[in-house]
Amino acid sequence: MAGDLTKNFSQAEISCKCGSCKGGGRISPSLMKWLQDMRDEAGPIRVTSGVRCQQHPETKKRPTSSHVPRDLDDLEGRVGHAVDIAAMGSGRRYRLLSAAIRAGFHRIGIGKNFLHLDNDKSKAPCVIWDYYP
Repeated sequence: MAGDLTKNFSQAEISCKCGSCKGGGRISPSLMKWLQDMRDEAGPIRVTSGVRCQQHPETKKRPTSSHVPRDLDDLEGRVGHAVDIAAMGSGRRYRLLSAAIRAGFHRIGIGKNFLHLDNDKSKAPCVIWDYYP
């Protein structure tokens, strides 16, 4: 599948899906490069959450989320700095996690069925956390 952000990822895949907005929202070009590098290594990747608008229910719970576009530097402008990707099964999760680290991601959250990947320079680097209770 050809994309418009990278050879395999489209704007539609990373746009807000809250239903309250018209979608859209820009995402960090460097994040998308790393995501494409991961895909080249690990195979198809399904983005489950990309950019989130101000009306998104998760933004209301976590207004400082890296999914919400904001300025972090002069080079990228107002963009989102995070995606969540599907990671079903321990073997697949391991391959995706390994590929994410090699691609350059240094902020990674591990959920039961997903990985959170971000390159948010305003937050602590070199961290991995989980979403388990």
